[in-house]
Amino acid sequence: MTRENGTGINLMVREQFLAELRTVNETSSRYGLTLSEKGMQEISQARTRALFDQGRVELGKSAVKSIADGFCDSPYLMQEDYEATLLELVDAFYYFKNACEDQITDDELIQVMRERYDAYAGSVEAVAGTSLETICRARRFGLAEDAAVEDEDDERDDE
Repeated sequence: MTRENGTGINLMVREQFLAELRTVNETSSRYGLTLSEKGMQEISQARTRALFDQGRVELGKSAVKSIADGFCDSPYLMQEDYEATLLELVDAFYYFKNACEDQITDDELIQVMRERYDAYAGSVEAVAGTSLETICRARRFGLAEDAAVEDEDDERDDE
């Protein structure tokens, strides 16, 4: 009986998340980007996996919609890469939420990720690189973002 209830709750949460993802297309379609049903399913699985891998629980609305909304107007995000890019960004987001020890808000983290994404011409690798960790660490301690990037460059030069 408990297992059935757990499965029912999981299905309800998943359907709620998919309904939330469907609203992403309302905003992103203005920029020529849409998620397919298959893409939404993959993003749902990636989110579940990322939350599990990072030992996180998400209550209420998911950060995925905010990530999609935060990136959909980037000049570097194209339809052919949209779903794959979102998959990677979702994974990076939850990783960095832990790395930053929740010291910055979701919106701040998404903004930093977007700045890095655009600064490196749409490179998800730049977003997921150590520079984002440095920026998160700097924000946690109240340093300016530019100082964090300079410190990171100095660290690389020392290697």
